[in-house]
Amino acid sequence: MPGFSFLPPAIKFLLGSNIAIFLAELIFGSFHFAGQGSLHETIVEYFALWPFDSGHFLPWQLFSYMFLHEGFTHILFNMFALWMFGVEVENTWGTRKFLIYYFLCGLGGAASHIILSGFLGAEQGPLLGASGAIFGVLVAFGLMFPNRLIYFFPLFFIGIPAKWFVGGYIALEVYNIWSSSDNVSHLAHLGGAVTGILYMLISTGGKVFASRRQDTASPPFWRGMGNQPRGNGAPGNGFFRSNPKAVDAEYHDIESGTSFGASPSTTVVNQPKTITQEEIDRILDKIAATGYQNLTDEERDILFEASRRMEAKR
Repeated sequence: MPGFSFLPPAIKFLLGSNIAIFLAELIFGSFHFAGQGSLHETIVEYFALWPFDSGHFLPWQLFSYMFLHEGFTHILFNMFALWMFGVEVENTWGTRKFLIYYFLCGLGGAASHIILSGFLGAEQGPLLGASGAIFGVLVAFGLMFPNRLIYFFPLFFIGIPAKWFVGGYIALEVYNIWSSSDNVSHLAHLGGAVTGILYMLISTGGKVFASRRQDTASPPFWRGMGNQPRGNGAPGNGFFRSNPKAVDAEYHDIESGTSFGASPSTTVVNQPKTITQEEIDRILDKIAATGYQNLTDEERDILFEASRRMEAKR
């Protein structure tokens, strides 16, 4: 039976690796090697992202910088945002697509920081932190669930629709590029967000900002069995396994009966019933609006049976 995971594989990997690296550096960062600087200085020199002309740039820094954080507050907010917004995106997309998207947004943030910092006179490095990739996750969440309310207790007791929260956050980052003097790469944040928007535009054929006439806000191109929530044993539940596309499938209604010596509580197959694409879309719309946990048992059975049959045809 498919289910909504509160700690799906990609989120678990990203949280675990970021926290483990941070703790290791926190504990052993002050250690010195013979004739070398501290472990912290060595990590920053080789794994933080340096400008091309700094003499310290190395190709793997385009990825490794996403796993380094400056302090407790830095990693706390990044990891909380990753979990808060990324869980539902991964459950909707699947692990493979989510990881590809995450690292593309991180690369977009790195490129924006390296290329544009010099032109705008911003701080050029070294850059560390997952914020660029996480801004991409924010964009994905805001576009997929635009009317989902976000609460920030105890600061706000009134929910803010995701589309306004994400849009306002991006606008604030644009403002901070010229007005802020903090040690934060707002260009990396914007680079991750813009990369996310471009990815959505390309992957949906330019329909990313389309609205739907149904009672939910998620556009129809997010729907499909390839975007179903996943759980243990469900098709598509693998670290780099792609999900099948949604098509019409058949399943069998189950009724009580006594055939083959069965007791009155034993179930037997009755007449087959066709699952239409409209039925699948309706269930996925309900997931987008209220969450997987609010599906009825029959609706979950329909999703599971349809995905099982599609998996068998692969």
